[in-house]
Amino acid sequence: MSIGKSARCAGILLALLGGAGRHMAAQVAFPAEESTPLTISGFAVGSTGYDRNLSQGSALASKLALSLFRPWSDQLYLFGQLTTHLEAADSGPPATSIEIDNLIINWTPAHASALSLSFGKFDAPLGFERDDEPLNLIPTASFTFENARPVKLTGLLGRYAISPKVSVLGLVANGWDQDIDNNSGKTGGFRLQVFPSPGLAVAGGVLYGPEQDATNSSPRTLLSGDATWQLRSKLIIQAEAHHGSEAGNTWTGVVGQAFWRFSRSAGITVRGDVMDDPDGFRTGTGQQLSSLTISPWYFYREAQEGVFSNIELTDFRLPAFSLRPALRFDHSDQPVFQKKDGTLSQSNVTAVVELVYIF
Repeated sequence: MSIGKSARCAGILLALLGGAGRHMAAQVAFPAEESTPLTISGFAVGSTGYDRNLSQGSALASKLALSLFRPWSDQLYLFGQLTTHLEAADSGPPATSIEIDNLIINWTPAHASALSLSFGKFDAPLGFERDDEPLNLIPTASFTFENARPVKLTGLLGRYAISPKVSVLGLVANGWDQDIDNNSGKTGGFRLQVFPSPGLAVAGGVLYGPEQDATNSSPRTLLSGDATWQLRSKLIIQAEAHHGSEAGNTWTGVVGQAFWRFSRSAGITVRGDVMDDPDGFRTGTGQQLSSLTISPWYFYREAQEGVFSNIELTDFRLPAFSLRPALRFDHSDQPVFQKKDGTLSQSNVTAVVELVYIF
């Protein structure tokens, strides 16, 4: 889809939303205290980068996300997110696509407030990395996030708080990053999360189910664990690890990062990442990938309350505007990084500067 067509689609969407809201307001009058208004928020991302191996730089207005939140009552709400972003094509110019990034109906029973049920498309409840830039402390995705675990799931998810320090989660979904199921089986998951002390959250769980197209044979198993530890208000340490197996193939991904806020408007994040794929099942080549990323960034003002307001499991308020430069060093024990002359190298260095605005 062209950028012009995407702009027209976004304009039509906003007009329909505005027109529907005005029509409903004209037809039904709610008392002020009983109204449940539709809240619209979102974010925009622009970036520029340089790839040393390719000797190539680029600048992109890369993503625009529009989020809709509508509570019907204290027990029921709807959250949806449409995301427009640029995708690199195998040949030719990048293509612009629009997708439903999240679509969740959440219900909390009136007499069981410790239980919540969510149905729809949602972020896989694993680790600390997310595909929405404002929710991350670094502007590039790790090898572990891209290869070792799912990013999105579509299905039913239930959470139950056993106590203020212990909660459990169960889910049934179509499969790894599958909007529509690709076989007749389902992926099931279980996760236990504990809060042993203030500022510390530790979780572990498992996913199990068939993931290959048109067959339920050779189900995939993923064991995962993660932790988030906030020391006072200036230091956040996060880590996640995943070990997967399918049809005799195994892979392991481990990533950790630390963020230090050293002034009111500045901070720095350092992340290390290792993805071990000896059978080439997840990356296409039997290899061990590693990366080190350093990202000092500047931020201004705090975002409004809502989905894009806090780093998960911390009290760090997301900034309304942030400038995030990053320098990334990648390495593999096999030559997999393409160079300008068409040959392959075992290492690469990339630089990126990302602008994120939350509205």
